[in-house]
Amino acid sequence: MRFTRHIPNALTCGNLVCGCIATWAAFAGHFAATTAFIFAAVLFDFMDGLAARLLHATSPIGKDLDSLADIVSFGFAPGAMLYRFLDVIAASVPDDRMPFAVSLLAVFTPLVIPVCSALRLAKFNNDPRQATSFIGLPVPAHAIFWASLLVSFVRMSHDTQVFNDLPTMWTLTLIVLAIAGSLLLVSELPMFSLKVKSLAWRGNERRYLLLLAAVVLTIVLPALTGISATILLYILISAYDRFTAPT
Repeated sequence: MRFTRHIPNALTCGNLVCGCIATWAAFAGHFAATTAFIFAAVLFDFMDGLAARLLHATSPIGKDLDSLADIVSFGFAPGAMLYRFLDVIAASVPDDRMPFAVSLLAVFTPLVIPVCSALRLAKFNNDPRQATSFIGLPVPAHAIFWASLLVSFVRMSHDTQVFNDLPTMWTLTLIVLAIAGSLLLVSELPMFSLKVKSLAWRGNERRYLLLLAAVVLTIVLPALTGISATILLYILISAYDRFTAPT
């Protein structure tokens, strides 16, 4: 049926809409809503690819549309979220407690996230090596890291004065994380795909272990920091595989 051919693109548009709402919510300072809509965008991103394969409805237009939606949902939205969070930290302390150079970095560093996300997506679309695995951190994983980390920090700031007490340290920490994460997006680090082709243990060992770790970390760690920790674990496992692989 001709109608079914449009289902994957409709789901991709759902991803784009969620990304637009997440971006608006970020600039408005609604961090919980931003996180929720980024997670919803991840779900739509998973569903559109699955629908395209099941319905045999893959197309160049669908591939391009998916990348454009991902730039908004997983590049611009987390960048806007980081920018707004750094702005909240800066606004909560007197001007003389935040060095001008740090304030300037806080304004411009979040722009690195959408730029490197766009480069990562362009690279993915034209790199035949990434048919079954990834080269560099996938943009949805990077967005999930920021969405879960920052909303956890917002909750932490309600319970403590840690950001008010050490604003420069926290700002610099987030700036370093933003630069490191963005570099991982465009790096040559091989990373195993999170897509499961079968439910068998063989061949999916790392995926199942990562899933188990995600459950444990989410239970043990406060708020959504367990999800951020899972993304870090995913990076560390991939790095370990890369540097211990026989040459």
